[in-house]
Amino acid sequence: MSKYHIEITHSAEKELHKYPVKLQDRFSDAILGLGDNPRPFGSKKLFNSNNYRTRIGNYRIIYVVDDDRKIVKILDLGHRKDIYR
Repeated sequence: MSKYHIEITHSAEKELHKYPVKLQDRFSDAILGLGDNPRPFGSKKLFNSNNYRTRIGNYRIIYVVDDDRKIVKILDLGHRKDIYR
C-alpha cells in the first residue's frame, strides 16, 4: 500500500491518453511510484511554485505534494518542450 494517495486532474488524464500505450505505461509506473516516494531522486521543486517535476526521458510530470493530507496531485504531463508553457 502506498504512503500517499494519488489524484490526477482531468486535464492530465486527458493528456495521458493522447500518448501511445507503451509511454502511458511508463507514465503510470512513475505516477504510482510517487505514491511511495513523492520526491524521488531526480525530482525537482519548480522555481516560485509549490509544484514538483519528475522526468521520464524527454517527458515530464508536474505535481504537487500535500504532506499533511498525504496526497500527490498530478497537475500536468507532457513533452519537455511543451510542459512549461
